[in-house]
Amino acid sequence: MKISEKSFELMMYQLIIIVLVGIFLSLGIGYWVGKEVGFSKGVSAVSVEKPDYCTVDKSSGNIIVECNELKNMTLDSLCEWVPEELKNKLKIVIIT
Repeated sequence: MKISEKSFELMMYQLIIIVLVGIFLSLGIGYWVGKEVGFSKGVSAVSVEKPDYCTVDKSSGNIIVECNELKNMTLDSLCEWVPEELKNKLKIVIIT
């Protein structure tokens, strides 16, 4: 009694087709997973938690947070708090 082994042979073009199908399938699945899980909605979908004295600007693909802890305080009102001796020692120049 003779036992024969089955042999499976692939031609070169069959192997190339299998590899190409695998590559395209993995690219498609990766694209789909990236759209579902990734950050696809852009900056407009982002919510930024900030204190009351900060402002948020979401323009041109950037998020800019500017904070002014002194709120609406002006330089004149700050100078009212400073004693005269300190005013004479400090020189503040603001260029806008």
